[in-house]
Amino acid sequence: MEKLTVLYDATCGFCVKCRWWIQNQPKLVEVEMLPSRFAEARERFPELADGKEELVAIDENGGVYRGTNAWLMTLWALEEYREWAERLASPALRPFARGAFAIVSGSRKKLSSWFGMAPEDELAAALARAEPPRCAP
Repeated sequence: MEKLTVLYDATCGFCVKCRWWIQNQPKLVEVEMLPSRFAEARERFPELADGKEELVAIDENGGVYRGTNAWLMTLWALEEYREWAERLASPALRPFARGAFAIVSGSRKKLSSWFGMAPEDELAAALARAEPPRCAP
C-alpha cells in the first residue's frame, strides 16, 4: 500500500485536531486527510462521503475500512504507530481497540466542547476576523 485516504468529520473539533496530529506524524504510507462532507470527497467517494460515519479510510486499490478498522489502518500508516496498530489488531486486543474507538467516537462532540476544539469552519472564521499583528514603528 502506498496511499491511504481518510475521510473525517470536519464539523467535529476533536476530529480536526486528530487530522492535524496525523498530518504531522512521520508516515510509512502517504495519508490524505479529506473532510467527508466536502464536494471533493462526495465526487471521489459518493457512496462513502455522506458524513454519517465517524471515520472511513480507503486504500489506493479501493479497499474500504470503517470505524475501528479505519482507525487501525491510519495508525498502521504512521511510522511510530505501526507496531501499535498491529498489536491492537491482534485477536487478543481487538475487542479493546473496538471498545476504545467506540467510547472516543461516541464522545467526540463532548470532547471537542470540553477541550475547546473548534471545527474547521469555526477556525477559518476566527482567522478571517483576526487582526494581523502590527509591526512596531
